[in-house]
Amino acid sequence: MRASRAALPGALERANCRAVAKPERSSMPTNLAEALSKQETPQVKWKVILQIAAGVGVLWVTAFMGVPMVGYWGVGVVAVLTSVVIGFGIYVWRMTARSRAILDIMKGATDEGGRQRALDALTDSTGKDALKLLARAQILAQSDPNEAQRTLESIDIEKAPAMLQDDVRGQLALLYLRNNRIREARVLADAIRLDRRPDPKGKGLYAAVMAESFARTGSPDEARKLLETYSADDGAYDEVRVMLLRAQVFTFVALKKLGLARRAMDALVEIDPNILGGFLLKGSPPDVAKLAKQVLTEHGAVPKQKIKRI
Repeated sequence: MRASRAALPGALERANCRAVAKPERSSMPTNLAEALSKQETPQVKWKVILQIAAGVGVLWVTAFMGVPMVGYWGVGVVAVLTSVVIGFGIYVWRMTARSRAILDIMKGATDEGGRQRALDALTDSTGKDALKLLARAQILAQSDPNEAQRTLESIDIEKAPAMLQDDVRGQLALLYLRNNRIREARVLADAIRLDRRPDPKGKGLYAAVMAESFARTGSPDEARKLLETYSADDGAYDEVRVMLLRAQVFTFVALKKLGLARRAMDALVEIDPNILGGFLLKGSPPDVAKLAKQVLTEHGAVPKQKIKRI
């Protein structure tokens, strides 16, 4: 399943509280309804299956032709390989069917009632179903990002299906970045392999997460190389353009290229001034926060204010 993007606000209440106006945490550029409407339903790749079957067929023919020279050892080896291929095929087919069913559930999560029904349907009493937990986190992130983060943290990544591991790492790292937990985000980003992502949107999203993690933990040159490969100006990454621009800001500020950082912020303001509110949160680099204030002031834009009780 493709990755969907997450938003991050949260409130804290105490006794004898007073109201304080604070900038709301920036929401992700695409809401869940829009993201799910563009999500492709997982399908069995019949063309790939036929190609693998043809390859196995060639191995069988070769094995029998080689019997006079090597005996039936070759046939036995091919039989073992065939069993492995069949087993893996059954596993992929089951995962695809489960992914399709879960995506169908998630597509109904377009309003408060739909989200609750989806969360109920995705309840996992064992707490070990990584696919369900990942889907729950994607839905929770729209209204309760802290709970989404806890849900992702409950997944044992190393024991999760290989095809889901980078999704868990990428989305958890995204939440950590929004909370300025950059060291933890970097550990996850280092383990992500973009070559395992089949879709441009997923590659672009996780490239942005990796680049921001690198830039904010002392590796801006690595971040820039990634952003040159996955450019925010490339139409293939339109759906994750905001994330790539955000990564550019941190990368260019770290490289002391403030003109390029300013250009990325200007592009973000044109999309939605409230996105820059995320650069003003406690824990953001001072240079980034200063530049964000300048850009907002010059554009005459003020991010939405949210009253929080502390």
